[in-house]
Amino acid sequence: MKRSIIIGLLALSVQTFAQNQHEIFKYSFINPTASARTLGAGGAWGAAGADMAGAAINPAGFGLYRRNEIMGSMAITSNLNNATYNGNTMSDGRTNFNIPNFGYVATINNGYMGKDQTHSGVTSGSFAFGMNRLANFQNNVQYSGLGKNTTIGDYFAAQANGTDSSAFKAEELDNDPVAQAWRLRMIDNDGGTRNYASNQSLWGDTNYTMQQFNQIEERGRINEWYAGGGLNFGNTLYLGASLVIQGLRYNNTTTYRETLKDKSVAANPYQEGVVTQYSETRGSGVGGKFGIILRPIDLIRVGLSYHTPVRLNLQKDYEFTTTVNYDGIFYTQDANRLDRYEYQIVTPGRLTASTAVVLGKFMVITADYERVDYRSGRLNDKVGNANFTPANDAMKTTYGIANNLRTGLEIATGYTRWRLGYGLLGSPYQESVVSKEDGLRQLISGGFGWLYGETYFFDLAVQGIVGKTYLSPYAGVPSSAVNESLNLNFVFGAGYRF
Repeated sequence: MKRSIIIGLLALSVQTFAQNQHEIFKYSFINPTASARTLGAGGAWGAAGADMAGAAINPAGFGLYRRNEIMGSMAITSNLNNATYNGNTMSDGRTNFNIPNFGYVATINNGYMGKDQTHSGVTSGSFAFGMNRLANFQNNVQYSGLGKNTTIGDYFAAQANGTDSSAFKAEELDNDPVAQAWRLRMIDNDGGTRNYASNQSLWGDTNYTMQQFNQIEERGRINEWYAGGGLNFGNTLYLGASLVIQGLRYNNTTTYRETLKDKSVAANPYQEGVVTQYSETRGSGVGGKFGIILRPIDLIRVGLSYHTPVRLNLQKDYEFTTTVNYDGIFYTQDANRLDRYEYQIVTPGRLTASTAVVLGKFMVITADYERVDYRSGRLNDKVGNANFTPANDAMKTTYGIANNLRTGLEIATGYTRWRLGYGLLGSPYQESVVSKEDGLRQLISGGFGWLYGETYFFDLAVQGIVGKTYLSPYAGVPSSAVNESLNLNFVFGAGYRF
């Protein structure tokens, strides 16, 4: 049995809109769209260099430039989902247009047009700036199924236990879903003002079936703006570094609906409950990238790069609405306002080892190995009234170390370039939560490019990533939905070298 990994209604708690380990992971689990050239070769361009997106993997790749370059890309991204919950499967998805990257690099050669006049010291240097899209939050997922003897009221009751019910009358809790559930009698006091039970439990309804439905709509992105450069020492050693600023925007609308299909207590008036969450998250953070590439012989290049953790300062505006249907009469609690919460997420660092075999102008074979320790991601408080220790501890027990391997091939035929790529993206979860096989994603890509003389270039690429995610409408539900997803990226890129 797999535990819940992505919670449909995120973490809910009394007196605050709580952040949790799943949110740390969401903003750390990046999948750069990249340039069409890098994408077509599986994203494995860390040691090959001289490509804007490849240099974003290892900034030492800036040092392999011999010309100035300006380039950009356009993409159509499709997320296709098939979610199965308690034997029932539903399909959904979303397609959108986006700008995955653009950039400019200026190069100074100790020679003319790359024909070096020296083979020692600094042969060339480059400075670059631009943007890469790290994550594309454009997705629709829905699932539905029959749940036996489970209700979101049990979850709300567990959250409410220990809090005096007088607190739920306060205006500042108008936007708290637990307080809304108490006001609507989805939960009520049970043996004291600090003890609670769900409507089903209070009616003694111990044999019932709920039709459960959850719909998740996500919008937004994480963009990375960078300024960096690289140095070429004697065509053998390349060093590079870049300063990065990540900008995050994420909107989420989640609707959970449960409908009572059959019950063991005829007098129980509860028929339906609906909880809707809307949130807007925005923020930014700063980090750095450092890299080295060695070319001991013209045939071989090996590289190593490190991406520092990024400290994202975030603010979330949120709103909850709860509706209950008793005997055909609907009652609603809505704060009619957006409340705000400010917090900080520190994403994990990334270490990448790369290699490339360059067979003259005929063929390039590449491989990148990336290691990400998601256990090091954490939440920090910015307002002084939140305890994130449970979430940070849960991050270490839910998520683990992901080992990602990407490989690529580029073959040149005249002015045409043909590319293929494949990747195994390791499970980011602890194996006690999700097995390595179930957490694994696979990547396959292909593309081609065309050179117009030595000045203009045009590239096309398509990449597909398949994998699974596990979703639950609320914590504690007996089973999770298994969502089999396919992410497709179609990218067109062009550039000018001078």
